[in-house]
Amino acid sequence: MPVRVPYPRSPHALTPPAGVSYGRERDARTGRWAALDVARGVAVAGMLVVEQLPAGPGEFPWLRHASWNGWTGADLVFPAFLFLVGVSVDQLVGRRGAAGLGRLVKRAIALIVIGVLFNAWAADGGDFAQARWPGVLQRIGVVSLACGAVVFVVRRKAWPVLAVAGALLVGYAQLLTRASLACGPGLLTPACNLPGRVDLAVFGSAHIYHQGAFGHDPEGLLSTVGALATALLGVAVGRVMRERSGWRVIAGLATGAALAWLVTHLGFAGPAVNKRLWTPAFVLLTAATSVALLLACHIVADLAAAARQRVVQLVAKAVSWPWAALGRNALVVYVGQHVLGAIAAKTPAHDGSTATSLAGYLQGRTFAGGWLFLDAQWTYVAAMLLVWSAVAAAMHSVRWYVTL
Repeated sequence: MPVRVPYPRSPHALTPPAGVSYGRERDARTGRWAALDVARGVAVAGMLVVEQLPAGPGEFPWLRHASWNGWTGADLVFPAFLFLVGVSVDQLVGRRGAAGLGRLVKRAIALIVIGVLFNAWAADGGDFAQARWPGVLQRIGVVSLACGAVVFVVRRKAWPVLAVAGALLVGYAQLLTRASLACGPGLLTPACNLPGRVDLAVFGSAHIYHQGAFGHDPEGLLSTVGALATALLGVAVGRVMRERSGWRVIAGLATGAALAWLVTHLGFAGPAVNKRLWTPAFVLLTAATSVALLLACHIVADLAAAARQRVVQLVAKAVSWPWAALGRNALVVYVGQHVLGAIAAKTPAHDGSTATSLAGYLQGRTFAGGWLFLDAQWTYVAAMLLVWSAVAAAMHSVRWYVTL
């Protein structure tokens, strides 16, 4: 059930970037970092679009995950969310210490349980014998807890956190390229790669992505090392933005992101960009795009919203509000759209004499003609986005949020 969360007025409130003043606006009372909520909302909306886009005549390869090496727009979404998890975990543990870490333990357990239960229910109606153990929610839980442990030890400054992230990436790259496998030393093919072999050994083929038929699990155990580095980079960037302010810092972070992007494309970051294995090159690439996202949201939701010109303030807040609504109830939107989609896929229906599912009927009939010049596929996606945006907006307007 949604939990009503009153706006706190305590010194433990989340801290906006240094130098940002919200005056008497709502964010001054909550202490929340507006850009973080907005950026999280953009990431959640991106997840919804990628996961709800149905198959059809338009393939839209940019919104389909890369099959192996390389990347698409779809591959940037989940890392952005984990990057922002790092920012929020740092704020939580930084202000609450051991109590914050204890909350992360409970949250991690809850996310893992919810993720496994959903996988079992969505796959075969609760058959745990074939349930996939890893998953997106499970990865968020494990990464947030591990990230919190690092933050608890390294409480100040960004450079020590960057050093930990760098050590993880270097060590992970060595494992990927030097591990001796029966199928070949240091190979990184779908059929032969170290993370896939580890997942098979730990979980068994029945409990990983497509029962191990693809030779890897995109949210597997060993690749979580790369995902943790993504979150730690979020910690470091968040600390820099909170400790310093001004366009010089924004320019510096943007330059760093551009250099990270360049390093990955010049081949200086080890194995190729690969989301399935969450390679170090993939970490640097997606960290660069995540920094760009956070900076853009910071400019609009923080700086423009605090501008002296009233018109600029109003426009910035109008643009930010729906994204912040999605960001504040990310769990409801993410889990809800999956549950609703699974129900629609499991509910039988008939399209004339053809047996189909409710999802198939909606895609084939209700959205077949498209709305407002959109084709059937994008009409379906737009409808799902509007439904969940309306749910998040309604909850946000009355200050109801679901958190773990």
